[in-house]
Order: sequence, then C-alpha cells, then structure tokens
Amino acid sequence: MPIPKTHDQGQDRRSGFALHCTQALVSILILLVALIAHRSHAIETVHYTGDKVSLLPLLEFVSESKGETLDDILVRPESDWHHRQSINNNLGQTSDPIWARVRLSGISTAFGQPIVRLNYPHHDYVDFYLFERGRLIRHFTVGDQLTFDSRPVDQRTFWFPLDDASADEQEIYIRISTPGPLLMPLDLMSYKEAAEEEKLLYLWAGAFLGIIAIMALYNLFLYFSLRESSYILYVIYLLSAGVMQGTMFGFGTQYFWGSNPGVNNQVIAFLAPFVQLTAMAFVLKFVDLRNFGSILDRSVANLLIFVLVVMCIASFTVPYSLIVKLGHSIALFGVICAFYVGIKGWIMGMKSARMFTIAWFAHLVFIGWYLLDMTGKIPATEIGNQAFALGFIAELSLLSIAFADKMNQEKELRINSQTKLLDMQVAMNQELDNKVKERTAALEKANRRLEELSVTDGLTKLFNRRYFDQVFRDHYEQSYKDQHPISVMMVDIDFFKKLNDNYGHAFGDLCLVRAAQLIRKVVTMPGAFAARYGGEEFVVVLPKTTEDRAAQVGEMLRKAFEQTTVTQGKQSKNMTISIGVACTIPSQPGLEEKLLSVADACLYQSKENGRNQVTPSEKLAGQ
Repeated sequence: MPIPKTHDQGQDRRSGFALHCTQALVSILILLVALIAHRSHAIETVHYTGDKVSLLPLLEFVSESKGETLDDILVRPESDWHHRQSINNNLGQTSDPIWARVRLSGISTAFGQPIVRLNYPHHDYVDFYLFERGRLIRHFTVGDQLTFDSRPVDQRTFWFPLDDASADEQEIYIRISTPGPLLMPLDLMSYKEAAEEEKLLYLWAGAFLGIIAIMALYNLFLYFSLRESSYILYVIYLLSAGVMQGTMFGFGTQYFWGSNPGVNNQVIAFLAPFVQLTAMAFVLKFVDLRNFGSILDRSVANLLIFVLVVMCIASFTVPYSLIVKLGHSIALFGVICAFYVGIKGWIMGMKSARMFTIAWFAHLVFIGWYLLDMTGKIPATEIGNQAFALGFIAELSLLSIAFADKMNQEKELRINSQTKLLDMQVAMNQELDNKVKERTAALEKANRRLEELSVTDGLTKLFNRRYFDQVFRDHYEQSYKDQHPISVMMVDIDFFKKLNDNYGHAFGDLCLVRAAQLIRKVVTMPGAFAARYGGEEFVVVLPKTTEDRAAQVGEMLRKAFEQTTVTQGKQSKNMTISIGVACTIPSQPGLEEKLLSVADACLYQSKENGRNQVTPSEKLAGQ
C-alpha cells in the first residue's frame, strides 16, 4: 500500500530543488570567475608599427625556483606571472634569476630590422628566447660572464634581432641572472633608431671623457709647475672616476676586456671603492684636515680610508653583489663626509672651502639621485642612470673654481712659479689646439667613410649601381683618350630565384655575399673594379684588358664558383654562374652603354646554351 505524501515531504523536495539550483548557479559563477581570471592573466601583446615601444609596462615577471628549466617556466601557472606595480625598470638586487615575457605582433611585416634592446650593459647572464607558433626559433645567451663576441649584435648593451620572425605573432621570454642591480630598460625598436640613440650616447660619453681628460691634463701641468700634491691626487681621482664611468657606459667590455668573462665585474668591484679612496685622499689634502680638523674628524677620515683600502683589496675575493651593496653605502657616506669637511673649513675661515663645499654639495645631490636610482628606490630614468656623470661634471667645474680661488690665496707665496704656470698654460692651449686639429682630421676621415658607404652596396660591399655608372663612364672616356682596350664582364648567378625559393632569402643573401667575395678574390688586376648591377647580377670592368684575357678571367671566376660550397646550418649548395664578356677600343666617347649591351647579350647567350659558361662577344658575332 503506497504511503501518502505528507506536507513535510513536499517541502523537502522543494528545498532540494532550491539547493540544486543554488549549486548550479555557484558553479556557473565559479566558471565565469575562472574564465575572467584566465583572461586577466593572458600574456600581453605589443603591436609593433615601426615606432619605439617600451616593453616594460607590458612585461610579466616570475622568479625562477632552484633547478627550473625553460620547459618548467613555460608550463608555470598563469597565476604565477605578474606585472610590475610601478613602471620602474629597476627590479633591485635579487639572488634568484628573473623571467619576463611578452607577446609581439607586426614584426614579420615591419620595415627597418626590428630588434629588442636591453639597454643596460652589466648583467651577468641574459637568455633571450623567441617563440613562434609555440616553436623556439631563436635563442641567444649573452652577458658579462660570457665573451663579447657571443652577442648577436656588437654593441655595448644587449640587442636581439627579430629577423627570423615570419608569423603574425611571436612570444619572447627573457631570463636575467645577475648579482648587481637588475635593470630592465627593455625596448622594441628598429635597428636604425637604436643606432641613432647609440650615436647620441657616444657624443655624451665623448664629451664627458673629453672633459675629464682635459682637466686631468690641466691639473697635471699644475702639479709639475707648483709641486702641490693635492693636484696629483685630484688627477688620480679624475682618471679613476673617468675609467669607472667609461666602464659603466659599457665601453670596457666592448673595447678592452670583452674576451675575458668576469673582468667587467672585477673592474667595477675594484673601482667603486678606489674612486672614493682617491676622492677622500684629495679632500683631506685640499682642506688640510690635519690642521683644521679635530681628533674626531681625523679619526673618522682615517677609518673611512682604512675601510676603502680593505674594500679595494677584498674586491678580488669578496662576492660582487656584496661589494656593490657596500659600495653604494660607502659612496654616499664618503660624499657626506667630504661635504662636512668643506663646511667646517668654510666656518674656520678657509676661503677656498666655500666653492669646495658647493662642489661637493652638488656632487652629493647627484650621487644620491644615482644611488636611489640604482637601488630601485625611485623610478629609474635615462638621466638617473647618468646622474653620477652629471654630478661629477658639476663637481669638476666647481672644484676647478675652488682650485683657482686657492691659487689666488697663495699667489704671493708662488711668485716664482707664475712664469712657469703661464708657460704651461700656453703649452696646454697649444695641446688643445692640436686636439682640435686631430678631432677635425678624425671628423674628415669619418666623412670620407660616410661617402664610401654611400657608394657601396649594403649587402655585398661592392660598388652600387649608381656609383658604377659614374666610374664606368670615366674609365670608358679614359680608354678612348688612351686608345686602350676596355673589357666588361656581366655575371649572373644561375637559377638564383629557384635557390631563393627553396633555401630562403637569408641563404640567398649569403650566396650573394659569397659571390662578391669570390669576385674580389679572382679579379685582382690593377684598375679593375666590380659592382652589384642588380639582384643576382654583377658587372666587372677590366681597363687595358683584351677580350681573350677577360674571357680567361671569366673562366677562372666560373671555376671558382663551381668549386665553392655555400653552407648555412644544415643547408649547403654549390653555385654556378653564367658570364658574358665584351671588349672594345672606344672610337668615340659616350658609347659605354653599347658595350654593356653587348656583354649582356653574351650573358644571355650563355644562359641559352645551358648556363655555367663564359661567352665572349667574338662567339656571339660568329653565330
């Protein structure tokens, strides 16, 4: 007998139905939240339009755990990746490697050789990975702990070319491991724009180092004239600070010790306390702390000097990261001490200490800015990175005035030295004039180099078509005047389009470069010159050369090509060429185009006859 439904049972069913509905609603909400969270963690995309783009605001970061590899990083949960809370390219000092990633689009269709530039030269290890459709297509490993020639582009900072990109989108992953400040001024830009910015940096660095060199020379002259030890201490301070800043610019690795990994860190670790040591020694001598200072002043000064000496020695054994941290603190403390000494000398009646105090106050402001920038306490900027150099120039200028003031105070005691000083100044002016002349000569040399580049084909380094037309006309007219024979060879790489299609444009460009090298190697007669006439076609002009001799040279060139294998990675190919040779003794000027036409017709005949051969114009006339 069925049990009748009671009121309580119906109420329970309604409650169960409501519970199921609530559970379903919660599940849907959880799913939506998960989808939103997933989208919020999706990797950012930067679309490149040809203008410089700072990648830092869109970078996602994750710290590497011990033992993690690239494959482990690629499968890390999206929730592990995070953006920076502030747009500050200084991530501070960390013992764990940092990974960053971002997606790029528009690279494969961009003009001007797009690159990713990490514009800071002092990281120990930087790994750059370029992915396309989930496949790794480029990987570069660079850094101070590797030789300079390991960099894909020979620059003081780290430039990563993106020329292999062919799809709509790419992803880049960057791993940085360094014991010093972890700066990431990362930009997406064209190679040309990066090169222009680099020129400006070189102008600034040249001006800075030039000022230091001139002032060091000037004060060295003063030292030899006056025999005052404060000048030689100042010269040592100038030179050590100049070497330090040149190293910070990245010139040390680029030009001096790039083949010795690790030396850059060692130089910085040594110079950081050494610059402060020479500065403190100069301050104590200039202000004459022995006479002006108290026992406490002298004790603090001697203790600071002792600490700096120990740091210089310890820099060869103590970890770089510790030296950098100590160096920042000691540098700030040292400048404060110098500022204090200047104030005390000013109070005690030393007139030259006034300008000296102002100089060290300016240096204190700038070095404080620099240290805050380097330690990540304030947003890092390009000017902040150069604050040390700016402060040093300000200090240098003001200290020069302080020196002049001190000289005026002591002029009565140095009457016998003034004549020598004037002579030294004249010599210095002459030296400066010589420097100006040398730099003018260097500028003229650079202009000649620019002119050479304007007439050269960028890929093959042979003359370009425009320059060839001009020079060939001149050679033709000279042959007319002298009534000497002039020969022309038209050279074409066989089936180059097919080679380009099958092996890729990069391999095709390599073939063109090798072709130019072979032409330069074989064609060595005096007065002969070659040019890239267009595409895969080259032209060689042989003044004072008969057609038989030109055909012999052409045959030598053909064999050289036939015996040369072009290799790139796993790809290799032997090239062959077709050559047309024409020769004439000009009967009148202005017919050089006709000679070219005959050579081109001979080239066409070589192709018609099966390619990989030389056809002189005498054979063409016989057909």
